[in-house]
This record gives sequence, C-alpha cells and structure tokens, in this order.
Amino acid sequence: MTEPGSMLLFMPWCRLDKAYRAEEIELMPYSSGVPNAIPGLDASMRSCVDRIMGMYKTIEGRPVDRAAVIRFAAKPPLSTLDDDEITVVDELITIACFTALSKRQYFGVPDVYCNTDCFLFHAQRFTDARSVAFSSHRRAGRVTDMGWSPREISITIPMNCHNVHRVTLDGELLAALVKQREAGNKWGRWQNALSSFNQANTDSSTVQHQVEWVQLCSAFEHLLGAKSDAKDVAGRFTAAFQPVQDMLVSDATRRSPRSQDETKPLRFEWMREFYRIRGDFAHGKLVTQQPMTWNALEHLVLATIAFPLVVKSLLQQQGRYELSNDDRAQIDIFERFADTTEFLRPPTDQKGSNDTHWVRLFGKQRMAVVTSKGRDEAARKLREKFPDFFRDSKDDTEGEDA
Repeated sequence: MTEPGSMLLFMPWCRLDKAYRAEEIELMPYSSGVPNAIPGLDASMRSCVDRIMGMYKTIEGRPVDRAAVIRFAAKPPLSTLDDDEITVVDELITIACFTALSKRQYFGVPDVYCNTDCFLFHAQRFTDARSVAFSSHRRAGRVTDMGWSPREISITIPMNCHNVHRVTLDGELLAALVKQREAGNKWGRWQNALSSFNQANTDSSTVQHQVEWVQLCSAFEHLLGAKSDAKDVAGRFTAAFQPVQDMLVSDATRRSPRSQDETKPLRFEWMREFYRIRGDFAHGKLVTQQPMTWNALEHLVLATIAFPLVVKSLLQQQGRYELSNDDRAQIDIFERFADTTEFLRPPTDQKGSNDTHWVRLFGKQRMAVVTSKGRDEAARKLREKFPDFFRDSKDDTEGEDA
C-alpha cells in the first residue's frame, strides 16, 4: 500500500517525447500500462497512478495513454511536497514550457508544435487513489470537493491540446535557462518575462488577442529591463536582436505613417508600433484607433517569433548558449519577413502546402549561414595549420601599406 500523504505531480495533456532534467525536477513521459513508466514504483503504487491518470480523457472519452509526470529529484516518487517545493516545481515547469514553445514551427504543416495548455500542471494528493478530492479557486478563497471515485470522473482534454501528439523541449536552451536561474542575476525579470510569454501562447479560444498582446509586450519589457515606453522598448529590442544586415525603414515596403526616423531598422519601427498599441489594450480598449502597418495577427506572430530569439541572443551574450544555424537564420530574415505584404497568406505562386513566405526566406538564409560558417571554420583551421604563412602574409601587407 502507498503511504498516507502521497502526491502525484503530472501534466495530463503533455505527450512528452522523452525524459528531461531541469535542476530540482525530472520530467518523464508516462504511458498507461507500461510497468516502469515511473521508476521506483511497486505494483500497488503503479495502480494508484493509473487510476488517477484514468480520470483524464481524450475527446473520444478514452483515458489518455500518454502524459508527463514530474519527480522532485531529492525525494522518492510520489512524495508529498510542501508549498515551497511546489512553487519550485511550478517555476521550473514554466522554463520547460518556454523551451518547448521556442521550438515550434509555425508555417506549412508543422511537425513540432505545442502550446502552454499542454503544460497544465496538477498536484494530486491521495492515499490509495480509490477516492480523490479536487480544489478550485474562488475570488475569496478556495473550494474543495471531496469523496469522488476516479472511475466517476471524466476530465476532457482541451481542444487546443487535442492535436498536439508530441511535445519536445529544447534541451540546450533548458540547460542555459537553468544556469541563468542559478546565477540569480536579475532572474526575477527573466522569470516574469518567460511567464508572460507563456500566458500569451495558450492557443485557447477563451483568451482574447488583446490579452495576448499585453502579455507579449510585458514579456519584452521585463526581459529587456526597459521602461514602459515604446521607444525605450524598441531601442533595447533593436540592440539585442542583431541580424547580419539591417533593413532600414527607408528601404522597406511596409512603413508606419508615424515613422519618425527612416534611418532606423525596420525591427525598431515594428516594435515601437507593437508596444505603442499595447497601451490601448492595457487600458481596456478592445479596438485601437491608432494606425497600424501590420494587422493584429501579424503583430502577434512577429512577437511570438522574435521573443525566444531575443532570449537566446541575451543568453549567448552571457556565455550560456550558442545560437544555432536555425536561430541565426531566423534572426537574419525577421525584417524581410515583416516587410513581406500579407506574409501570413500563401505565396501567389505556391508550389505546395509547405511552401510559405517564411519557409522560402528561411531555407535560403539557413544555407547562407551554413556556408558562411563553413568558410570561417575552414579559414580558422588553415590559420591553425599554417600560422607562419598567415603571419608572413600579414607582415607583407603591412609593409606594402608603409
């Protein structure tokens, strides 16, 4: 029998692809009927877990067959955690969720995709799991409903999670963010930023786009340590988000009628408009009367693409992460993509469902990044192999200049 006061930490809608470690916690894939889905459990404990997980159903009414469970590393499986430990788990799940969101593919037929609701986290206390209780929030406190048999309960997966068949975390980004958390350097700002970004990416039909807009702006503001001012946020964003070549406002097709300096990069003008309109939504307006160069959905897509890349760029500056070829290419094409008219619509000469404006730009730029990196690496190896030759060549050049 399980010990009184057992607790199962789990995410029923998270079909995790493999196990991941994030500092104090381990996230593990759960499959119903698999004996060692959670290492260290005897048959009785596995039966309890299966009964609890059986309450969570697919849209067809069948128990979910895959989910994720969380183990607090310093304790045996199913140990009861105190409030402080649950707070730690929640914080680390926020980080894990963000790394999964950062890997998403947005255009064509996405192979890697999830949303924040996949990471809805439950801490279920139980004794033998033959009777369970549920707590829910109320404005003035909480209400607890007790005495339910798990077999009587059906909690159905949200429709926005139904088609997410696999959840993959970015392991390198996860490790980098854990290091950032350990360092404690302005971690509160980072934590606020990641949480705001996650809250803006639930894909829930009950969350209005105005709320997502405000949350995304808050994410950038906290991460960049900016004032609540459109120009300051835009300036800090422009400095942190560095493509190989700027697209100036003067060279852009899509220009804001409020543009004040055509020598600024287009990304500055985009962020200035995005954050400026946030003020209307933050003050309760559902419709803005301000002129917009990009429509609402375009703004939200651009912000959702840009934010994880800013996080990665800042982590690289601190030596905790190295931008991948994909990261580099996405940063490089961002302004060209933003300058594309109706970039969310298929190209007029589309050649297939995966042929999108983003995919076209990304494929070409990724090849350029790989080629450039290959040339740089080849040159480095030559300098290491023939240092005297390159030293002599440099001396000869300097002599000619003299």
